[in-house]
Amino acid sequence: MKKVLFIAALLALSKIGLAQEGENPLPYVMPEPAYDTAPQYPNGTVAMMKFFADSIRYPEPEKSKGLQGNVSLKFIVDSSGAVTHVQLINGVPYAPNLAAEAVRSMYSMPKWIPASKNGKPVQAEYYLSIPFRIKE
Repeated sequence: MKKVLFIAALLALSKIGLAQEGENPLPYVMPEPAYDTAPQYPNGTVAMMKFFADSIRYPEPEKSKGLQGNVSLKFIVDSSGAVTHVQLINGVPYAPNLAAEAVRSMYSMPKWIPASKNGKPVQAEYYLSIPFRIKE
């Protein structure tokens, strides 16, 4: 009786193993990137940080409460270099005015150098985190 149960268990396990063996997924094919060259802020990252330092006005309610942090945004740099479709990804807790100021400043940016694909300008999605720090 023990031999029969042992053989039945082995057969059951072998069928499970064989069933899994034939279920190999197809290889994952990476999609072609939307662009060859990513969009760039004119004159680089240092110039972009200077733009934010000069243009962002720290909202008074958050400043008086000492609220600081990073606001993460997603936006589109269209084929002309304009910033469009700005969306909030993550803000500072209890500081909605920081998010609003970050979005306002993004729409006031100068035109970017657009992304390019095969030498032609194309629109591209971009993610950016804007730091809000109170200077003492």
